[in-house]
Amino acid sequence: MYDGSRWLGWKEPPITYLQPTQFFYELIRDGKLKIARKIEGPVTVQDPCSIVRNRGMGEMIRDIVRATCEEFREVTPKLEHNYCCTAGSGVINYGPPWKFIRMEGGKVKMRQLQATGAKIVIAPCHSCHKTIEELIHYYHADMHVMFISELLVQTMDIPEALRVHGEKQEKQKEE
Repeated sequence: MYDGSRWLGWKEPPITYLQPTQFFYELIRDGKLKIARKIEGPVTVQDPCSIVRNRGMGEMIRDIVRATCEEFREVTPKLEHNYCCTAGSGVINYGPPWKFIRMEGGKVKMRQLQATGAKIVIAPCHSCHKTIEELIHYYHADMHVMFISELLVQTMDIPEALRVHGEKQEKQKEE
């Protein structure tokens, strides 16, 4: 979506698409996805370059997190000035010795996240998620990382009609 259209000479993609963060934001904003419970404990956000710097959706991410979490803690610096997760431009896929270099380079990111006191880091980008997961393991940090979709699954209201159907299917499997 980001580069292919430009390589082909198009100013904009030939089809309309919605980035998942925007889609989730609009579902909550428009009341189509209702939040039944909130995540307890301190939560912070990783601002992905592709979503925040390139698409300007940092406040959408924060609105989603505030709607689903009791205690949001902001990173400093934030939004387009946030520190890189060290996974960008496909570097996450490089093996040794590059992974060690990424882990060492990610020390500033880890310090930034730990300074919030958060136990959960919300990372909307797959590359950020994977790298932050690796950084948490590498630095033995007392936190874990979640996608926005995971956050929504844990907090959204599931309509009764869907719950009953799901319960019936589970009961049939047991029988």
